[in-house]
Amino acid sequence: MKDLYSILGVQKSMNDSDIKKAYKKLAFQYHPDKNKSEDAETKFKDISEAYEVLSNSDKRRMYDNFGYEAISGEIPPINPLDLFQSLFNVDFAGLGEGMSSNIFVFSDLSSMPFGPLQNKMTYNLELTLEELYHGSQKEFQVQHMTQKGVKSTKYIINIKKGSKHGDNIVVKEGGNYIPELGITEDLVIQVIEKEHPKYKRKGDDLFIEEQITLCEALCGLELSIDYLTGPLQVKIADIVKPNQMFQVFGKGMPIKHEDKSLTDGEGMDDYGDLIIDLQIQFPESLGDKQRGYLKKILVQLERNKKDGQLVQAYFYKDKEDVVKEMMNEEEEGMGCIQQ
Repeated sequence: MKDLYSILGVQKSMNDSDIKKAYKKLAFQYHPDKNKSEDAETKFKDISEAYEVLSNSDKRRMYDNFGYEAISGEIPPINPLDLFQSLFNVDFAGLGEGMSSNIFVFSDLSSMPFGPLQNKMTYNLELTLEELYHGSQKEFQVQHMTQKGVKSTKYIINIKKGSKHGDNIVVKEGGNYIPELGITEDLVIQVIEKEHPKYKRKGDDLFIEEQITLCEALCGLELSIDYLTGPLQVKIADIVKPNQMFQVFGKGMPIKHEDKSLTDGEGMDDYGDLIIDLQIQFPESLGDKQRGYLKKILVQLERNKKDGQLVQAYFYKDKEDVVKEMMNEEEEGMGCIQQ
C-alpha cells in the first residue's frame, strides 16, 4: 500500500501549507526536464499523486480513515506536468544551460517574497490598517499593453480580514504584452500596508505606545484606547515598572486562515494580541511638601552611611543611550581589527 505522507516526506499532522511546500521542493527536484535519472519520472508521478490526494480535504480524510485502496478508484487520471505547470507556471525546457534554475514565475505568491521573477508586471495596492483589519473591497484600474495597444482593465478585489503587507494576488496574463517574446506578463497585485499613526504591526500582533503618569504606574490605571473597532478600556492593576509591556489577548489583527476548519468555531475568527508599551512620565521636580508626603507613604531604603567626602551626582545619560554607544564603539573596534 502506498504511503502518501512518506512519498512527500511529511508527517500526518502537517497542514496544507506544509504539504504544498514539500510537494514544491520534491517536484522541482524530480521534474523530468530537470532530473535525467532513470527513476525521476516515476517519482515525479508518485509525488504528484500524493499531492493531488493530500491537498484535497475530502480525499485526504478518506485516505486517512480507509487507506489508499479506498481512494485509488476515486483519483481521476492526472497529468503530473499539467499539475506542476498550473501551480508554478515553470517551463524547465525554456531555461538555457547558463541560466539560474531559481528564476521562476509562481502562480501563487501569497507566502512568497518577491525575488528575481520573470514575466511579471506589479501593481501596488495600498491599504490602511483598518482596511486590513476589517477586510475591504477595492476597485481600481490597471493600464497595460496588449497586442492591439494600451488597454485599461478594471479590477474589483475582496481583501480578506488579516491580510498582510506583501500578500499577493496573481492575475494570469494580466500584464503587458512583450512582442519580442510573444507572451503576456502575469499581473502581480501586491498588498502595501500604509503606516498607521498609532499602531505598529508585527505578524498578527498590534503594538501601541501609551504615556502614563508616575501615580498611575504605582497605583494602577484604566486606559482608554482608540481601538480599531471603537473605544477600548484596558485595566492594569499591577505596578508598572520602566520598560514593561502589557498584553491584551485577542485584540490584535484577525488571523487569516486559508483553511476554514482552522477557525475557532463556525463564524468565529482567531486574533493576535495587543501589546501596550507603557511610557512612564516622571515629574520634572518635586517640592519639599511633596517629598515629605512621598517619604511617609513609600518605604525608604536604609543605607549604611560612612564618614567620607560628600559629593553631588548629576544626570548623565539614559542607560539605553550608553548601551548603544558602547555597541557602536565595539563595532568600530572590530572593523579596525578586520582591516
